[in-house]
Amino acid sequence: MKVLFRLPRLDEFDYFITWRGGSRLWLPDKAPEIALLKPELRFEVQEALALGDTCLERLTAVSPRYWRELYALARFVDYGDPPEPPAAMWYADLDLAVIAARHLAVSGRRVLLEAPQLGDLHAALLAGCDATVCVAVSSRGLEAADALTRQPRAAARAALRSINLLGGAWDERTLPDLRESDFEIAEFDAYAPSEAELLAKLGPPDPKTRRVEMLAWVFESDVLGEAAWILGEVASASIPLRSLPDLGGYWPVLRKLIAYGYVEAERDVLRATEKGLFTALEMGIVAFRRGTTGGGEEGGGEEGGWEEGG
Repeated sequence: MKVLFRLPRLDEFDYFITWRGGSRLWLPDKAPEIALLKPELRFEVQEALALGDTCLERLTAVSPRYWRELYALARFVDYGDPPEPPAAMWYADLDLAVIAARHLAVSGRRVLLEAPQLGDLHAALLAGCDATVCVAVSSRGLEAADALTRQPRAAARAALRSINLLGGAWDERTLPDLRESDFEIAEFDAYAPSEAELLAKLGPPDPKTRRVEMLAWVFESDVLGEAAWILGEVASASIPLRSLPDLGGYWPVLRKLIAYGYVEAERDVLRATEKGLFTALEMGIVAFRRGTTGGGEEGGGEEGGWEEGG
């Protein structure tokens, strides 16, 4: 891994991963590193791997707490084969950008990652990869300059190497310019992008328009209808806990709906959560409940049910 403080020529790389813009970010289908970089998603990663992969759509489907954030990120991520190089890719989450850079670099692609700051875990994942990281802000550089004021002789290069970003390589772009007349001053080049006209044309990609139908990422096709029916029933009217024995045959499906945050127990009933209601609307399940239109016996009505909507 190389660490730079200034953007190099972009035509030297196959992929430029940046916050400036580009196409949607490519990610591998299986990326267990998410559990390391985002420890709050360990449950989601474990469940998703058990179901097959760590696609953000599947993480969204199994996440009871972070499904909104994952749902939003999933619309800006692509899977399958990486785009044809050269390509610029936009990221809204630095952890995902590091994962993409690592997998692309391991596969032999020349990758440039532009990051506002490189954390220790990011550096550890990228160490040993043929990836270049351009860091806009780094406390490491300030530490190096501070060390040079205390050791102003030939220790300049040694001071820089002593804080080598867990495997990063310092080169001529990161070494300070020591003034001959005053070795107490170390001047670092300011972070400045190159090819400004090209970078100015980059913009965030269009989000994927297809919906993330969450139940389809959790349930097999043979029980997907049962899951949608149960979710519809719970969303239409809360189910008393004492009625659970009547759903004995559907208990495995209901257990998943509870574990993944579609249904929750409140006092003595089961009710649909906000995630459950959102999923029901997204899948086109239209809820209605025909009640009374007036008070007393005159307004007596009948209960409705669930129907599929387009």
